Amino acid sequence: MTRAVTLANLVAEDILTVDNVTDRVGIGTTTPSAQFQVGTGVSVYGNSGIVSATKFYGDGSYLSGITEGATLSAGSGDQRVVITSLTSGTMTSAATDAELTYNSGTNTLSATTFSGNATGLTGTPDITVRNIIGVAATLTGVLTYEDVTNIDSIGIITARSDVSIADKIIHTGDTNTAIRFPAADTFTVETAGSERLRVLADGTVSSGTLASTPATIAAGSLVLTNANAGFFSNNGGDAKFGSAASNNVLLQTNGIERLRITSAGAAIFKFGLAEKYESAGTTLGSQPNNPLSDGNVILFTGNESGNLTINFTGVHATLSNGETVSFTAILTPNNSGKITVAQVDSQPITIKWSGGSAPSAGASGQDIYTFQILKTGSGTSDYTVFGAAANYA
Repeated sequence: MTRAVTLANLVAEDILTVDNVTDRVGIGTTTPSAQFQVGTGVSVYGNSGIVSATKFYGDGSYLSGITEGATLSAGSGDQRVVITSLTSGTMTSAATDAELTYNSGTNTLSATTFSGNATGLTGTPDITVRNIIGVAATLTGVLTYEDVTNIDSIGIITARSDVSIADKIIHTGDTNTAIRFPAADTFTVETAGSERLRVLADGTVSSGTLASTPATIAAGSLVLTNANAGFFSNNGGDAKFGSAASNNVLLQTNGIERLRITSAGAAIFKFGLAEKYESAGTTLGSQPNNPLSDGNVILFTGNESGNLTINFTGVHATLSNGETVSFTAILTPNNSGKITVAQVDSQPITIKWSGGSAPSAGASGQDIYTFQILKTGSGTSDYTVFGAAANYA
């Protein structure tokens, strides 16, 4: 062998051993247990029992005993590691949270920790991850794992599309307060473990705060669905508004009925009726326009003089054909002032006076005028006005 190193020139016999029987080579050992073995007592590049090489060839199917400090890396291309063949087993480091496990039976690769940029985790085998630590991590496809029971975030969770849940969203630390999805096209709101609000597919809104049968809101109206009676109250107090049998509407205070509107439209006041009046603080001559919204009784102060016009406003838009309204005007006539013209929203209407003629002004005291206005059509002049006056000295 030209230019070959002769074994006889080696310093010690156990530096290099060739076993022709087993076809094994040993460095630093005379009894190699593998086809190529480096003994622990041999220093290679300053490290005992370590072989350093720029490349290894083959499929790596018999690589074993990889311990902390081992590195799998790719070139400067797409920076990927491809495992073409790996039997079931675990690759671990000294740290218990750095573990990589492959199961050839289920074709799954699992890791307790990935650290770094997780961009581009695609394809097979399946990867089970306990923690992902990195910046701008991107997972493509659907992340599915049945054993994941909780996701805990210390910050905001942002979903750029839909969030799909099976049943409910609960309040942290208050799990009996929830938004639920109990059926198709339906959601409910619960507090203290009880349903308080339900929205159905047709837009009906049900409130569970009333007695056994809830109120519902549908088609823009509020409907009491209880067949017998149901009430709205001031947060459960004794002031209530609701319905009773025979399509009556009731108003209660202190638990006692005060007003009933019957199915025929009659209003029944159970304990008297008090009516607001307007104290004008001036004369009719100074305030001829008097809106219905200010009240049906008007008290004018100061001495009136001459023929006066009173204009009742806000009437035409309020009344329908076949409806009526009454006004009372109290004047201080001073033997001079008297009402001779009545208007409905600035439209003069001939007054049909009691006794057949307009009254004269009282000499002293107050003259009290009453007007009954009947709407007889849809036009602005379709009114009949009846008037009467009496002096109270």
